[in-house]
Amino acid sequence: MDTPKEQQLWKGCTEGNLEEIKTILEGNPSVDVNWVGEDRLDTPLHRACRFGHLEVVKRLLVHPGIEVNKGNKGDGSPFYVACQEGHAAVVGWLLQEHRVDPGKPQRDGATPFYIACQGGHQEVVNLLLADPRIDPNTAASTGVTPLFMACQNGHPAVVSLLLDSEKVDPNKPRDTGASPFVIACENGHTAIVAAMLANPRINPNRPTKNEATPLFMACQNGHTEVISLLLADERVKPNAPRDTGATPFLIACENGQRDAVNLLLQDSRIDPNRGTDTEATPFFMACQQGKRDVVSLLLATPGVDPNRKTNRGVAPILIACENGHLDVVLRLLEDPRIDADVPKSDQSTPLWFAAQNGNMSVVHHLLASGRRFDTGRKSTFNSRTAAQQGRVQPSVPKAGNESDENFRRRTTEGPVIGNLIDEYEKDPVGVRLRLRQLPGVRRSYIGRTFALVVFFSDGFVRLLGEESEEAARFFKLCSRLPLDLQMVVCRRMYGSASDVVKSAESEPAFRWLARPSTWDLDPPELSN
Repeated sequence: MDTPKEQQLWKGCTEGNLEEIKTILEGNPSVDVNWVGEDRLDTPLHRACRFGHLEVVKRLLVHPGIEVNKGNKGDGSPFYVACQEGHAAVVGWLLQEHRVDPGKPQRDGATPFYIACQGGHQEVVNLLLADPRIDPNTAASTGVTPLFMACQNGHPAVVSLLLDSEKVDPNKPRDTGASPFVIACENGHTAIVAAMLANPRINPNRPTKNEATPLFMACQNGHTEVISLLLADERVKPNAPRDTGATPFLIACENGQRDAVNLLLQDSRIDPNRGTDTEATPFFMACQQGKRDVVSLLLATPGVDPNRKTNRGVAPILIACENGHLDVVLRLLEDPRIDADVPKSDQSTPLWFAAQNGNMSVVHHLLASGRRFDTGRKSTFNSRTAAQQGRVQPSVPKAGNESDENFRRRTTEGPVIGNLIDEYEKDPVGVRLRLRQLPGVRRSYIGRTFALVVFFSDGFVRLLGEESEEAARFFKLCSRLPLDLQMVVCRRMYGSASDVVKSAESEPAFRWLARPSTWDLDPPELSN
């Protein structure tokens, strides 16, 4: 069975076989030159334009039956397809064809100019900008302009062409309110951001509908090079918040963008404690999201308040315990400024929330830390202690948005935690020392600070090859210190530990421990 002439024509246009196409068209005057098969998306002219076969396009255009603007399945014309593929020679020829509509959009509103900018086809964009029929600001159905697409996809050469054209509106936003400059900052296209900042028509603070500025979006995604450019521009407002009150610095902390946070902290204009409308600070958000590196950076930053609560009375350590972020909890326990038993407005504490959510490892480390906990305190929310809140969890039905893992954990671990807290209330020292021998607890601390080997008690003394009673007593005494004080002493922070080491009742070992240059693997000489 012979192959239909239309299929042969379609294939010839795809392959650019000019001689075969001439033969078909000249020998079969009735052939449908606009044929589209059931499993095809476009016409022969579409195929020639898609693959850049200029001579084939020229031959098809002289056929009296050719429909030069016929759309394919997406309603894109042959001219649209040539622009999409970046075939400048074909585009230039078609622009001379008076029947071609160079502005005809697809069904989604995308024009040939739009699609050329999206693809970064510089030669095609240049040709179209010179054509008076082209409106370079015509947006797709979502309000996205050609410049927006070039900025989004990172095409600096095309962006420069558009910025140089007086016809282009460089600030025209899409339906979300995001401008081309916002999307360039959001996606971290440094060269484009630099070019746009150099253009006096660009508004570098123009926000989205939810008031997110270009700097906010760059900080959200951690684009440090873009952030540096923005901070260096005196027009940029570094603390401008979005509609929730979140600042660029806060979103960088919330998303764990440590390098961006560090960069922002070097700018004297940044307020590191400015919170959201609910008074959640950047430090609080880092704790809530479990961003330990950022938490550590902020704890080391003068002026950062690590205890500031939200308007509901929730402290950073409480939210970290509630969400089970053990690494953050451990880092907070190292800091003597942190109150590990701080209650929220309804008197529920970090331990209470850890028990409620079945965060067993958090509970273990809290109780092993040597911090003081009021285990008899009841939450006014339901008049339960932390232990009671843990034990009641098997009877609490699964919440609609609760994961299977969270449900399993709190219903199985909650009662165990409740019983453990009861034991701790009766014998805090015994429970603390027992927990410190658990592999999970030991592994969390070993290597963090040298002195935490006291968790091994006299086992560490043997490691040093020292069996003296005096050395053993030293490590046992150290193990009874609150964990935060252990951390302070171990880091040789003499000033912070002065109340202990200068006390007349202090063991000689503590005075030795606080002196500089005393940590080594030789057995310590414990003397006054």
